Amino acid sequence: MRTGKLTQTAWQRSVRRQLRTKRDEVISVPSPYENCSGIRTENGAEFMWADACAAGNGAKAGFYAVLHAAGNLAAKGAGAAGVSIRVMLPEGAEEDLLRDIAGEAERACAGMNIQITAFQGEVTMAEAQPVIYACAVGVRENIPGRDAEQQTAESRSGAELLMCGYAGLEGTLRILSESRADLSTRFTDTFLDGAERLEDELVTPGQVLRVFAADGNAAVRQIGSGGILAALWELCEQKEAGFEIDMHRIALKQETVEICEFYRLNPYQMTSVGSFLILTEHADEVLAALEKAGARAVRLGTAGKQNARVIRNGEETRYLDRPAPDELLRWQTERRETC
Repeated sequence: MRTGKLTQTAWQRSVRRQLRTKRDEVISVPSPYENCSGIRTENGAEFMWADACAAGNGAKAGFYAVLHAAGNLAAKGAGAAGVSIRVMLPEGAEEDLLRDIAGEAERACAGMNIQITAFQGEVTMAEAQPVIYACAVGVRENIPGRDAEQQTAESRSGAELLMCGYAGLEGTLRILSESRADLSTRFTDTFLDGAERLEDELVTPGQVLRVFAADGNAAVRQIGSGGILAALWELCEQKEAGFEIDMHRIALKQETVEICEFYRLNPYQMTSVGSFLILTEHADEVLAALEKAGARAVRLGTAGKQNARVIRNGEETRYLDRPAPDELLRWQTERRETC
């Protein structure tokens, strides 16, 4: 199998056919794109959890693992109350790194009012670099009229596709945290300091939850591995819909453009945790709610019944390809091979 996230074909062929056991109280159904699970209790409460992981040689991977898990939960309309963490370290890792990872995880939790409920770790020869796993848990409140899980392409036709956040920003920040010395051969300290401050532009789970107050039936997906192009594909596969968007409307920071050019990376295929896609029939209300919460969102285009996934770039028109491996992962692999 190729490096990176399992392909849709591999998942359907080798995973789906093995999953047969079902229970009535389970809310979600396993799929190649589902990263959140839940059960409905006898009193009607919905207990939700979402997993995520972040790998990298910098301690900030602890921060992004927590942000990723909490963001996945928020995309389902649930606020995280707790998070459990497991750290897998390669042989030879120093205890100082473990301490720094724990500190970054706690920094993320403090900013989102989430408690770390468990923290475990081990050193193993199975890992080439630190990998941090996070599982965020919370309760989804009843959202009046919500049936986004069941809505089909037919009912989504004419809905607008919004983007909240910036493409490739997470990947940019993580590259900067691991290779500032390398980047300083090309960019000034002023530029790099400004790029580091872009962490403040990451969209928080609390801001995303405001979407559901404006539209209880909005479909939300965090932009993770594979970047915005993968997220577009996955969202439309889940909702059995197509779309037509304008490439120029995808929000992108200039710092991301320049750092990606330095390493010859594609920002549209780079992990963007802290950014979200939103499919809604009440775009004006959602945009206003996000703006009030301090989050910037833009209109990308519209969804449709047809399965065509059209991207317009000026006079050029192309169709979205299946998700490619993540560019941050490619950068990490190439960096490890050259060291």
